[in-house]
Amino acid sequence: MIHLLDTDCLICMIRGGRSSARRRRREQSAVLEENCRRVQAAGDHVGLSAVTVSELEFGARLNGRYGQEMAAVRKVLAPFRFYDYDAVQCPPHYGRVRQELESSGRSIGCEELLIAAHALALDAILVTNKDAHFRRISGLRVVNWLK
Repeated sequence: MIHLLDTDCLICMIRGGRSSARRRRREQSAVLEENCRRVQAAGDHVGLSAVTVSELEFGARLNGRYGQEMAAVRKVLAPFRFYDYDAVQCPPHYGRVRQELESSGRSIGCEELLIAAHALALDAILVTNKDAHFRRISGLRVVNWLK
C-alpha cells in the first residue's frame, strides 16, 4: 500500500522541524513522522507526488531565502519515495474528478486536483490535513493523521 503525503503534511514537517517552531507545530510534525514510521514498519510505502515536490520548490522560491528553505525541504524529503505524475494513468482520473466537482459546484484547487488524480492512479491513500477538500472526491481514500 502507498500512503501519498499531501503538500500540507510536508509543510507541517518542514516548519515543525525548525528549532524556532512553536510547540504545537513540533508536536504535529512528530505525529506525522511517527505515523510515517509506523506504516513503513508495517510494510507500506510513504511517498510524494511530483506535484507536491513542485509545490515545495515554488514555496521555497517565494520564501526569499531559497538556499536555506531548500536545505530544510531536502532534509524532510530524504526518506520518502517519489512518484512521477504519469501522463497515461493520471489524466483520466483528473478529468473525471474535475468534471464531477465542477458540475456539483464544489471545485478544489488545481494542485489538489492533480494530487488527487495521482493518488487515484496509484491506488494510494492520500494523507492530508485538508481532508474536507479531498473527501468530496469519489473513490479517493483519505486519512488525516492529525485528527
